[in-house]
Amino acid sequence: MLRFISLFMLFTLLLFAQEQYPQTFSQLATPLYKAKKHFTQLKNFPLLQQPIINYEKRVDTLLADGLKVDAKQDREEKLAYLRTLRDLQKEYDYLIFLLHKRIVEAIEEDDYDAFIRLTAYPFEGLLQNQGIKKRATAYYKNNKAKCKCTLLEKTLQNDKLLEETAEFFEAEMRKSSYNSESKQNIKKKVYIKTARHKNRISIYFVNTNLYPITIRVKPLYKSIHTQGVVKNEFVIPAKGKIHYADLIIEGANSYYRYNYNWIMGSKDAKHKSDYIYRLPYEKGDAHKVSQGYNGSKTHRGRSAYSIDFPMPIGTAIYAARDGLVVKTKADSNVGGYEKRFASSGNYVRILHDDGTFSIYYHLKQNGVLVHVGQKVSRGEKIGYSGNTGYTSGPHLHFSVFKAKNARETQTIPVQILSKEGIIKDPEIGKFYTAK
Repeated sequence: MLRFISLFMLFTLLLFAQEQYPQTFSQLATPLYKAKKHFTQLKNFPLLQQPIINYEKRVDTLLADGLKVDAKQDREEKLAYLRTLRDLQKEYDYLIFLLHKRIVEAIEEDDYDAFIRLTAYPFEGLLQNQGIKKRATAYYKNNKAKCKCTLLEKTLQNDKLLEETAEFFEAEMRKSSYNSESKQNIKKKVYIKTARHKNRISIYFVNTNLYPITIRVKPLYKSIHTQGVVKNEFVIPAKGKIHYADLIIEGANSYYRYNYNWIMGSKDAKHKSDYIYRLPYEKGDAHKVSQGYNGSKTHRGRSAYSIDFPMPIGTAIYAARDGLVVKTKADSNVGGYEKRFASSGNYVRILHDDGTFSIYYHLKQNGVLVHVGQKVSRGEKIGYSGNTGYTSGPHLHFSVFKAKNARETQTIPVQILSKEGIIKDPEIGKFYTAK
């Protein structure tokens, strides 16, 4: 009996491995086709049975149609095929909705066996709804000693990893210190400069970067009186200097120390909300959104308003807005969905005239075409896409961000021009054509 089961499983695996999928609109179609075998495993749930049967029939028909379209390459047949794929996407979305409903029922009925079966398969978008995800992961944490779920285990690991690696997508915080005894090395990007006259010491914070920074200072004084102290958190302009305080020395054992941290950008920057960005790839090209705003994988928290566009390595990338190149990285040739790759992503960061920044991330090794200090125009080629850094596959990560305070940045929702219209909330699975 065991031998028979083993042979049956081997036959099934070979059957799926040899199945061919159409190449036309494959980014949209293939995930929908592959989902069929997972949905089939859930047909014994009454709520899902008939919709799954309908989905299976539609997939079988479209697979045959898609292979015919591949062979003929007729424009009208391609468009008709695309329309039917979009209808299939709607059926898929409806099945995910029903899955959500059944998962909630399993949680409320404390039916862990049903819950595990419903969450066992890697359906795209299954945990995209943050409310469902929060309930599912909380319930799973309380019950996983009974039986583990690969999908939910990976989700929990990814959430932890996201918190640890989020800073690499936008801007990382830097820390430093200065004290009156040891002084410091002024080769730092942000440093303290002093000027003394008799018993008075003037303290200045100097920013050598091409971009403004937000800085927070924690002072410590002994036998010192202060005058004219600015707020503990403030902005220093690009290549600028701020007079922080005057210190009056009141004794022979006087001492002062500053611990400070800073981050790229001004907390006071106001994004031009009416600005219309362009898509960051060549005009006429269309790419699918694999993860949009508040995405379930990595677009949460400070990275919430980011967009991922899957694309072949070496795809030309263009500036979505005018600006000044302030930071780049191009020497990495490694990437993967692990913490150790978090700082290995190649990128271009561009400062805009309103104090916000755009980032183009995961570029290929030596795939940066611009240099720090260079002014770029909207639509100018700046690099080539890749698969470096914290990534699960070749794609471009694009976002616009600003400093929230001296410890973290925040991404900003933007409007983007496309042939399909103005994009305000990028839809997962939808193709957008650069205009």
